[in-house]
Amino acid sequence: MTGDDRWYEAAFVVGITNALNVVADGLGAAPMPQVEPETAPAEVQTVFADIRAFYGTGTPVADVLGGQIPTPFGLIAHDPGYLADVWAAVKRAFTDRRLSRRHKEALAFAVSLTTRSAFGTAFHLGEMRRLGVGERGVMEVVGVTQMFSSYTKIADTLQLSSDMADIAPADPSGVPDPGAG
Repeated sequence: MTGDDRWYEAAFVVGITNALNVVADGLGAAPMPQVEPETAPAEVQTVFADIRAFYGTGTPVADVLGGQIPTPFGLIAHDPGYLADVWAAVKRAFTDRRLSRRHKEALAFAVSLTTRSAFGTAFHLGEMRRLGVGERGVMEVVGVTQMFSSYTKIADTLQLSSDMADIAPADPSGVPDPGAG
């Protein structure tokens, strides 16, 4: 399993990114207000403080979002337990491990581009910039994302089946235990 841990880590980032984008783009457009940090219950304020510490305050991310709490967290804060669970997963997914946080933000930016998430694209672009990715780096991620997205659309349109199905069969062992090894 050691050789696959980067893939599991990347897949976790992709899944969490999609989850945040679904909430932000779906509920953000609905007439559902975000929980305001100043009037939030104490347990929500504690999570919000951890979110601010993780993303920083006065950063390009905060400026892009027009506030210090990213949209999906403000929306799901109506259920403090759900907020705590989602935040724990996000923090775990984006913390440096085998993949760096910069790499993970680039991956999340690519996911957001391909899913056309207005929230995710702005948010993860802001995070990439905050973490030191310049314009050339951003354009490299855009170029690679566009290329693979285009190839996928061509394959889908032509209804091509994978010619690699027998090369890497499904791994029946399940998700690895991050505490092991």
